[in-house]
Amino acid sequence: MLSTQGLENWAVEFIQADGEKRSVREGFATQGDAEYFGQCTWAGPNGRGIEEVRVRQLPRGNWQAVSPASVCGGIRL
Repeated sequence: MLSTQGLENWAVEFIQADGEKRSVREGFATQGDAEYFGQCTWAGPNGRGIEEVRVRQLPRGNWQAVSPASVCGGIRL
């Protein structure tokens, strides 16, 4: 049986170029997982119009900016 104690809970926020539309995905086990998801989404076809990606540890962590990726999943973008 796996324990959920000690697992982190991270969220990713996508901010559109117009600054109005934001979306948040939660449930990432580590900061690295959250950043990787954010970078790959931003760099992929679904990333059009995204101006900024940020991550934070839930429930009250500060938002931290994520840099755009040049490589995602071993594929150079």
